[in-house]
Formats: sequence, structure tokens, C-alpha cells
Amino acid sequence: MAVAVAASLSTPAPSPAAGGRGRRRVNVAVASLRRAAAGGGSSWRSERRLMSELERTVTPGAAERVIRSYVASKSERAALAALSRLLMDSDPFAIPFYEAVTQARWFKWSSIHAAAVAALLESNGSAEESRSLISDSISRLHSTSSSSEEVSLFYCDLMAAFSSRGMRDRAMDFYSQLRASPPLSGKKTYTAMIKSLCLMGLAGEAEAALREMASRGHQPEAFQFGLVAKCYGKAGSMAEMERVISSMSDAGIRLGTGAANIVLSCYTSCRDHSRMLAWLRRMRKLRIAPTTKAFNFVLNSCPTVASMAQELGESLPLSTAELVKKLRSASPWPAEAELVQELLTSSSVLDKAMDWSESEVKLNLHGFSTIAAYVLILQWVDAMKARRALPLEVSVVCGIGKHSDVRGEPKVRELAQEVLSRMGSPLRLSMRNKGQLVAKRDRVKQWLATDWSSPVDEESTDQSPNGDNQQPFLLTLMRKLGQVLSPFLQFSKGKA
Repeated sequence: MAVAVAASLSTPAPSPAAGGRGRRRVNVAVASLRRAAAGGGSSWRSERRLMSELERTVTPGAAERVIRSYVASKSERAALAALSRLLMDSDPFAIPFYEAVTQARWFKWSSIHAAAVAALLESNGSAEESRSLISDSISRLHSTSSSSEEVSLFYCDLMAAFSSRGMRDRAMDFYSQLRASPPLSGKKTYTAMIKSLCLMGLAGEAEAALREMASRGHQPEAFQFGLVAKCYGKAGSMAEMERVISSMSDAGIRLGTGAANIVLSCYTSCRDHSRMLAWLRRMRKLRIAPTTKAFNFVLNSCPTVASMAQELGESLPLSTAELVKKLRSASPWPAEAELVQELLTSSSVLDKAMDWSESEVKLNLHGFSTIAAYVLILQWVDAMKARRALPLEVSVVCGIGKHSDVRGEPKVRELAQEVLSRMGSPLRLSMRNKGQLVAKRDRVKQWLATDWSSPVDEESTDQSPNGDNQQPFLLTLMRKLGQVLSPFLQFSKGKA
């Protein structure tokens, strides 16, 4: 793999004719690793220092020294986290970083990392190095007296890694080699194979593997059935999806919280609102509450709500009642409004996201998509209005974009700030935590006692020139001025 490492590290000096191509290549790597470092927890600062050093490197040797120094000085957990993010971002520095990791004293061979590196090598045109890495890995497994199950798991990881990069033919080659190996023996291996086959869109083969798994004495769980059912659903095979869902009860799987929410996620994969609605109602009758994941799945499959949360237009609904009303009048999908209303009848997701204490009430939006966060904020404000007593401080935890699709872009925070600002909320960005909005109890109680609503659509607005029509504008103007001046007033009070 040395040739591939050298190629990855080669960054020629930019020339006037090249227009700075050499420096741009370094910046691509730096930007992707910086986004990945946003999820690095306590290693965030050290990874930022790494980025600064990589930005200053102009030769392959200098970049290699920076990488090796980082791997040698950091913990195994921090180094492997950085490697995983580089691989997910297809970063050109991922190959030399992996080479440095393999030479660390704590290194332990990982099937997932080896498969991901092999796929990245081949997608970058280094097919020979990729095949060499795969061959060496299999030899390593055989020489260390590893079980056949570990070799099978490596083939499953190769299937997933190569298919995720669009190399379906190579993934099918690994599937053929997996089937040519000794018969699968473990439940873990069958689960990995079913997962990889579903990733490749091979629902029929995945279902056959599910049946084979049961015939060999390994009891399938709701998770495996859900993988196959969602694979059929994404392919548009609704009848097959329903059949697999029905077969869960035949396999003795009890309809608990996990199984019920897996079935719900199957329906969201094909955006069948009527089936989602019927299933949510069935869950309510069985007293099974939706989970946070199900909350995300359902709302992400609602196109009109998604459009509202993404566009944040002037007529954005600012309460759950307004939202449902707007969906009934504007959504081209008949069941979308009823689906959202049914989802809001349960407060289980909100209750889990809220943390009440004597000193603070906190709404935690971690784990929610921007669409789900928008609806949850509306539900939260309704719940806060119904409360008679509040603790000393109210806060909304939004994060700073560590888990966003594009790391470092705080989409949920931006949405929360915009929606709460339109409501006239006193919550402001904390000076101590840039991922949290805070306000004191008295100001929140005063805010909750006022009334606000979405701006009326222009076509339904009375254009008669009277003073009453100007009142909403004046209120909005005063509210905006208060929001701008609030931080300065708080600062001056602190100094006094």
C-alpha cells in the first residue's frame, strides 16, 4: 500500500498555470477533517491543531510527519474516530492516516476499517493496492486461527463498503466468495449479510438469507425483518413489504415498542401516509409510544412539513394548531395533516426530550432532524403554556452542528433561533455555550402570556388603510428591537 500512500500524500506545489490546484487539494482534506472533528468530543481542539498544521504542509513528507505525530500522541479512540471520519468523507489523507494507524503500538486489525480502506483505494484507481490489502487481511485472519465467522464478516463488510461507493459488481464478487466459503454459522454473520444485501437493494436474496438463518436455528428478530421489509418498500414492492411485516408475528415476535416502531419505519421508507396513520393509531390503542427515531422518520416523510421547515417562509405556522390547519388546506397529500396530528397526540417524544429540575427546564434537540425539531419546538411551546410554574431558567439545547449532514453547520440551531424569534421568544444564544438558547423564568412567563400567530397570507389580508392593520407591524418592529437590544442590556446589567 506504500504506492497508494505516496500518491495520496503527493501535493505538488501550485504554479501560476495550475491556478493553485495543489493548495486546493490540501484544502479539500482539511475541510472534510475539520467537519469530522466537530464530532470528536474532547479531541476537538487537538484535531483543530492538526488541521492548522496540515494547512501549512507543502510537501508529502511534511504531511506524513504531521499525521504520524498525531497518531503517536493521541489515544486509540481519538485516532480511530478521526480515521473513520476521513473514510466517510473519502478524504485523500485517509490512506496515509490508515498506514500510520497500522504502525501504532495499540493497533488491532479492524474488519470495517480494512474494508473501507480497500474500497477507497479501488475507487481512487489503486485497484492493485486494494486487492493486496484484501488478500493480506484474509491471510491475517487465517494465520491467527480466527474462526470462519470472522472471515465471513469481513466479506460482508467488503460488500457494504464497495456497494456504498457504487461498485456493485465488486460487491457481488465478494458475495459469491462469501457463499463459496464454509456455511455461515453465527447469527451475527447472517445479520451482517442481510444488512449488506439490503444496502445493495437485493431484497429477495436478503429474505432468502433470513429464512436460511431461521432454518439453522438462529431466531430472527424484528431488526432483521425490518431491514428486509424496508428494502422491499424502497423498491416499491408494497405487497412484499406487507408480507414480510405480517410474517413477524408468525415468527413469534411480540409487538412491543421496538417491533412496532420498526414497522412504522418500514412505511416511512415508501412515504405511505395512510398506512403510517393506521399504524400509529394501532400503536396508540396498544399503548405503544413512538420513539425519537420514529418521530424523525414520520416527519421526514411529510413533504409539506419538510418544505415549511426548510424554506421558513413568511406564513410559517407558529403553533401545532396552525400547522395542522395549514396542512389540511395546503398539503396535496390528504393524509399528511391527520398523520401529523396523530403523531402529536402522544407526548412521549417530548417528555423524553425535556429535562425538568428545580433550577432549569431544558429541551434537548440532539438527535432530531431540522424537520422534527421544528414540530417538536411547536409542541414544546404548547406544553410550556400549559405549565403553571416554571424553574429559574429555560433553555433549548440545539448543538453546534457536530452531527449535521455537513458537520459544523448548526442547522437545528439556526432553525430554532428563527422559529423562536418569530414567536417573540426571549431565549438567546448563551455566552457560555454556543449550542444553547437560554432565558430567565420571568421573561419566559411574560412571553408565554402573550399571543402570537403566523402572518396572514397577502391574498387574504384586508388592505383597507386603517390603524388596526398597522398594529401587527408595530408590534413586530418593537419585538425585533427588543431582540437586538437584549444582549446589550444584559451586558450592562452585569457590569453594573
